[in-house]
Amino acid sequence: GPQASAASGSLASAAAATGIAGALVAAVGRRAGRRLAPLVARRAVTDEADLTMSVLMSKYASAIKDLRSQGADILDDQDDEYLLRFAVEHKGDVKLALENLQKVVQWRKREGKKIVEDAAAAIKLALAGGKWDNAPVFAASPNSDKLGKFLTSSQIILVTLPSGDLCSCIRASAIDDKAMMQAVTIPELCDFFIYAREVNMTIANMRSKKSGKLVRLVAANDLSNVSKFPDDKFQKALTQSSASATLLYPGLAGPTVILNLPGIVRLLVSFLTPLFPGAVQQRIKFAKGPMSYLTDLSDALKEPTRSQFVEDLQAVLQ
Repeated sequence: GPQASAASGSLASAAAATGIAGALVAAVGRRAGRRLAPLVARRAVTDEADLTMSVLMSKYASAIKDLRSQGADILDDQDDEYLLRFAVEHKGDVKLALENLQKVVQWRKREGKKIVEDAAAAIKLALAGGKWDNAPVFAASPNSDKLGKFLTSSQIILVTLPSGDLCSCIRASAIDDKAMMQAVTIPELCDFFIYAREVNMTIANMRSKKSGKLVRLVAANDLSNVSKFPDDKFQKALTQSSASATLLYPGLAGPTVILNLPGIVRLLVSFLTPLFPGAVQQRIKFAKGPMSYLTDLSDALKEPTRSQFVEDLQAVLQ
């Protein structure tokens, strides 16, 4: 079934990824700098050398204590592990973390209340049978009746990496973005993406508690057969929802992975990558070879392809 919970993480960087491909193909394309910007936005969690929860809780203990004290009037029953992601995102800067916390709490109680409640109820149903069932999660997503035929497992999937991180993967060329944007408005698509990120964050927090490791959301962009930039309205929805997701779900976004670049572009990337600053190299990873075994993206949800796919993804991240 459609992977609603994968949508936000990967789609939010799809436009930027296809932009990079286009810029690199052109090699001297003037748009390269502008197109690169969204991919290298701050992702503080990728800068952490050790994602062990106990290590991070110790490292940011002072910031978490101050955040709890200064945010006492807006906090309910959120635990220190909830506050940890704010501290990590802002590298211990309590003032910035507190501003972020205030905006998140306000959104969750007001304009985001329905998305938060719908996602929580859907996750409960998805876990009821002891094994994840994505059907209720997608059914409860905003505008799923309009988006169901455009966003299936041939376009977007969510997998768990050997490291424990979540990874959403999108094949942009498989999305009929023009037709999709005739079916939904930009705000409707943004709501869908934010709902998906809410699901991602909830699952990541559950797994972080269980595993003792801060679980991230890695975004993988499969550029197989990409030949054009996304539809303008689609790109606006991606940009707006990405900005909102960065604010509303701090300390979640891991690196962005680019898969199946055309051969000449891969060659070019191998020369250019060492020139990127170290922080950028941590945040964007390029697969060195093609994943030609992945005919349809949904193949990655079935064995034996699934195991090969997640192992290959993990290798790219090393």
